[in-house]
Amino acid sequence: MFKRYQSKPIVRLAYQIQPDDEIHEDKHDCYCTVKVTKGQVNGTQINFVAHEPVNVGDYVVYLNEDDIYHCNAEVFAQRNIIE
Repeated sequence: MFKRYQSKPIVRLAYQIQPDDEIHEDKHDCYCTVKVTKGQVNGTQINFVAHEPVNVGDYVVYLNEDDIYHCNAEVFAQRNIIE
């Protein structure tokens, strides 16, 4: 019944949350929108969706302007080469 399909290799755009970043959570309905102020790029903010708590070392993944989301460090490392 199920058929195997090979995934396409892709390059992801992502930012790893650093210890000096400020994480702000604003709860809306069942979603959590988080703003991160990157310490290295003074004052820059990234708005994204998070469905679980966001921690230092996690990643913010950019697909397009309408799809920027949180991925925890463990899952990101399983699915991507992070060296």
